[in-house]
Amino acid sequence: MKDQLKTKLFSWYLAKYVAKDVLFSFITGTTLFLLIMLMFQAIRLSDFIVVHQVSIQDVGRISLSLMLSFLPIAIPVAFLFAVLMGVSRANSEGEIVALQANGISLIQIFLPIGAFSVFVSLVCLYASLYTVPQGNRNFELLITKLSNERALAMLKPGVFTEGFFGLVLFAETIIPVKNEMKRIFIYDQRDENHPLAITADAGILRHLPEQGRITLRLSSGTIHVDNKKDLKVLQKVDFDVYDINLDLGAAGNSWRDYSPQSYTLPQLKAKLIEIANDIPSFRQLQVEYHRRFSLSFSCIVFAMLGFSIGIWSQRGVRSSAVLLCLVVGLCYWLSYVAANALASTGWVIPWVGIWVPNFLFAGIAYLSYRRHA
Repeated sequence: MKDQLKTKLFSWYLAKYVAKDVLFSFITGTTLFLLIMLMFQAIRLSDFIVVHQVSIQDVGRISLSLMLSFLPIAIPVAFLFAVLMGVSRANSEGEIVALQANGISLIQIFLPIGAFSVFVSLVCLYASLYTVPQGNRNFELLITKLSNERALAMLKPGVFTEGFFGLVLFAETIIPVKNEMKRIFIYDQRDENHPLAITADAGILRHLPEQGRITLRLSSGTIHVDNKKDLKVLQKVDFDVYDINLDLGAAGNSWRDYSPQSYTLPQLKAKLIEIANDIPSFRQLQVEYHRRFSLSFSCIVFAMLGFSIGIWSQRGVRSSAVLLCLVVGLCYWLSYVAANALASTGWVIPWVGIWVPNFLFAGIAYLSYRRHA
């Protein structure tokens, strides 16, 4: 009697059986979806290599940071794929019917999957609150640093560029591979009392990471110094070589403001308190806060959905599990994006808008299960 009660409540043998079917597909699916998402960034990564002349090592670091930022999306979809594959295989081969014939209910079969989904959700939540924001922050700083180091790639020949390290710069010819420019005009207003207008025949950018700066070395040119305090005084200086130091920050690590995705949980809470009076920004951070929890616990929703779809059909689901997974994932993502937009614009309360897709798909999973039962 005791063994029968234990079998009714929980079976470690059944748990191991389900884990063996789901775990491998989950790991494979996570890897697959991360690589698919990374492929969509292939053009961007190739741009870093070809245009910015970034090393393969730095591209690898960028790729790892991107894959880390994709985890909160890839893990739930991969878990849906794993559950759908495992349950549909067992159902198509008659194992679900055999288990039911031996007195094991569908709820008991789902119990190990549900427990695993809770564990995966907690892992995903920790990653979303701490690991992924740190990866996003490292990615932002790395991109800013590389952009500064390869600053010449931002320039276009024959076009005035504002905001080039605080300068207005024009170059008739640009040679990115050699970091060289020809026939240059620069307006330097960093010192408001003594703005400079500089012309030069040529220039070259020299990166000095140990000193935390870039040096723009100009040759064969003229400097016109405008003295704002004395309008009658205008100095002209000819030079053979003139260096302009462009500050990158300490040790070449350029700073940029945090994006909402880069705040860890303590930083996010502190920022919410800090900008409580700024309604639009406060709403955006609230959306980001609830988004992390909602995406993490979507693993439980996808476990329910994958199980309910998997027990529907007798055959055929296994062969099209990937397609079904992508369709369900796409429908969820579209509803999530729509709800996110409504929450961000203030049409609905942030937590309501962000959590609606989870409740909606959980309801669909429950109705599907009830219909089969």
